[in-house]
Amino acid sequence: MLGEIKNNTENLFKAYPELNTGVKASMSEYKNIKWSVRRKISKWYLMLLTEYPLCGLDIGIPFNYGWESLKNKEIAELPLLNTKLNSFDDIEFDATESFPGFELIKKGFICIAPDENSSGDGFYIKAKEKNPKVIYIYHDCGANSKELIGYSQLIANSFTEFLSIIKPPEIIDDWMSRNNLTDSDI
Repeated sequence: MLGEIKNNTENLFKAYPELNTGVKASMSEYKNIKWSVRRKISKWYLMLLTEYPLCGLDIGIPFNYGWESLKNKEIAELPLLNTKLNSFDDIEFDATESFPGFELIKKGFICIAPDENSSGDGFYIKAKEKNPKVIYIYHDCGANSKELIGYSQLIANSFTEFLSIIKPPEIIDDWMSRNNLTDSDI
């Protein structure tokens, strides 16, 4: 599993050399976050953030934005939601200072990337799993972790799949133009 995640990470950077905004995390950054958060981060995710320049990496994630016209589209047909992958400090802030992060950390979920267009939505993984699925959590779809997870949107069935679908960021207007769409089409 770790080999597959490493391969997919390397393939991501080979396929998109323009993905160069991230940095590698350091072990001291990891050791400086609160123990209650640090213990939720698995060794494979620690290795990933310290071996590859993923922290703060600008990415685009295929996303249907909840639009009815996009709900049955294939992943390759979806527009991208632009975001950045979280650093250890970002993970800690989300898990201790932000809803729904402080609720979801209780069940072992960490936010790997926020939805920078909203207040609290984000992409989460259950970090202690070996190759966890990636889900999108809506901050306003529940008051506790069970409800939040229950109303989540599946983004990828595994982290390796997630690495294979992310792309460089894209302006939604460019996607709409490429697909000959207007606001009224969405």
